[in-house]
Amino acid sequence: MSLQHLIRPKTIAVIGASREETKIGHMVLKNIIDGGFPKENVFPVNPNVDNILGLKCYPSVKDIPVDVDLAVIVVPARIVPKVMKECAEKRVKAVAVISSGFKEVGNVEGEREIVRIAKEAGIKLLGPNIVGIADTPMRINASFMPYLPERGKIAFISQSGALAIGLVTWTKLKEIGLSDVVSIGNKADVNEIDLIEFFSKDPHTKAITLYMEGIEDGRRFMEVAKRVTKVKPIVMLKAGKAERTAAAIKSHTGSLAGSDIAYDVAFKQCGVIRAESFPTLFDYGLALASLPDPKGENVVILTNGGGAGVMATDACEEYGLKLMDIPGDLAGKLKKWMPEFGSTLNPVDLTGMAADRDYYGSLQTLLADERVHAIIILYCHTAITDPLKIAEALVKCKREGEYVDKPMVAAFIGGRECDTAIKHLTRYGIPAFENPERAVAALAAKYRYWRYKKRPSGTFVKVGGNKEKAKVIIERALREGRALTPSEAAEVAHLYDIPVVRKRIARSEEDALKIAGEIGYPVVLEVESPDIVHKVDVGAIKLNIRSREELEKAYDEVLSNVKKNAPKARIEGVVVRSFVKQGVEVAVGMHRDELFGPMVMFGSGGTLIELYKDVAFRIAPLTDIDIDEMMKETKVVRVLEGFRDKPRDIDAVKKVIASVNQLSLDFDVIKDIDINPLFVYEKGCMAFDVKILLRS
Repeated sequence: MSLQHLIRPKTIAVIGASREETKIGHMVLKNIIDGGFPKENVFPVNPNVDNILGLKCYPSVKDIPVDVDLAVIVVPARIVPKVMKECAEKRVKAVAVISSGFKEVGNVEGEREIVRIAKEAGIKLLGPNIVGIADTPMRINASFMPYLPERGKIAFISQSGALAIGLVTWTKLKEIGLSDVVSIGNKADVNEIDLIEFFSKDPHTKAITLYMEGIEDGRRFMEVAKRVTKVKPIVMLKAGKAERTAAAIKSHTGSLAGSDIAYDVAFKQCGVIRAESFPTLFDYGLALASLPDPKGENVVILTNGGGAGVMATDACEEYGLKLMDIPGDLAGKLKKWMPEFGSTLNPVDLTGMAADRDYYGSLQTLLADERVHAIIILYCHTAITDPLKIAEALVKCKREGEYVDKPMVAAFIGGRECDTAIKHLTRYGIPAFENPERAVAALAAKYRYWRYKKRPSGTFVKVGGNKEKAKVIIERALREGRALTPSEAAEVAHLYDIPVVRKRIARSEEDALKIAGEIGYPVVLEVESPDIVHKVDVGAIKLNIRSREELEKAYDEVLSNVKKNAPKARIEGVVVRSFVKQGVEVAVGMHRDELFGPMVMFGSGGTLIELYKDVAFRIAPLTDIDIDEMMKETKVVRVLEGFRDKPRDIDAVKKVIASVNQLSLDFDVIKDIDINPLFVYEKGCMAFDVKILLRS
């Protein structure tokens, strides 16, 4: 069933309506009437009174003589199940449960009961524990928010009711219009993903904004968001950035993959724009809802103050906007609108003498030039100009211009007069702000979204692998309740075409000497133990052993080091392998996030990986575009490309990443994979160390 009856109902019952002005049941009913929704379609329900606010009151929702699209429930939690049963009997299509006292206070069973009733009756349930719903197209304020927002094109979904109230007040003050405000509370049934799907098809909504504290179904969120962002932008303010403790995380990849990083990566892959604060949430939403797509990357700053222009230039550099080099012919046309000491460089500085006609003329010139793709307009309040007149000139120019489909943002810096000008600009489709940085950030959000929409979808990477043989090794370790040993991990990697050093286990010093003689010096010794993840930390590995005498000494040292530094570790032997020549050190890995699933990692390798944190993540399954973009986010990729040296085999690294991606998809029992370092050569690569940890 669609959410149409929940968001845009034609009839509304308020169950728990009250005559007492201090009660929420009264506020909700009054807000619905005051918002402009037809009174004849509003039905208060209260068995103890005859009428409220001039409307006939009904003892039960079942007594209402017409079909009810939406029932807003405002009764104590203990009564809600009874009311829900009556709604089911009445065949109400949707309910919004404002009542609190459910899961948020430990009443899990009560919440399950009302969800069960709703699902059996085919009722869409919003809440419980919500502020309510506000819809400007239908003039519905079915909430205890103080008033209906200004009409606009931005939908706002909030997990916090109190913040929803505060933000509606803030948007009203700033004259930022909204199409809808939906408080989702405990999201026992209808959640943010359902609402994103609804607003993606809503003609009244041009951008979807959210405040969320958490998402329950990460995989479904990504699936829906990827589809929606191709047609409509999503901006999310996700609270809770604090990193979880890494104390219990044994892999490099896992320790770098904090839970908030998973959200960042998911948003990036889905085209969701992440806001850093409440102002930026609506700054971005406003820009995305108001501005047309640019036709190219060339941005021009138009200003009357050099300092403001410099601030905007710095912000453009930070946010990845390209400032256009002004061609000579365009510079000549702009000169007409400034004194001799004005500048036609970018920023274009009209000087503090610029009046409304100068802003109009120079903006008209920029709009008419097809080489200019977006414009940032800055104004610093001077004693000789009226900010509102400047704003009116800009709006007039936008309306009359031949190329009005160019994105424009503005920043007006000054006092109360500038506030009036900012509201005027915003009202007429030029998002305006109090400082240059916010204007640039808003335009950058539009560019980020535009680039995402142009981004090719890519092809999902699938590689071969001997899944059955790998399964035998993994299931044996699971039965024994342990991680894969280094030798087992190397064998699984080999089965998925990851180049690894083949290893042989020695059970005694004599075995080690014999194997080394067969392999040929130099060799490496490392203790084989399911209880030791990082062998360097406990002295369980010796490199570049060049002779029989060195091996005898190293064999005794690694065993004594383990007994001293990890006395409880089980020792299953000592691995002997050939010494691998060094190359550029990179790391490839995977950490399975509880919410989003396998997060594949690439970055700089070595023992200081956690210190440098030159890594990037993507959530599997990966496309070839995902792998390319992930690698380009790191500094080490420049080394592979040949920074001050010969280029290395990047394609070989991509194949390893693809193999890790496939391995993580084939075995959901794998919690972490670490390949660090992976030595990369001019041709080929070699995994020096492989760790595979399993879920307990």
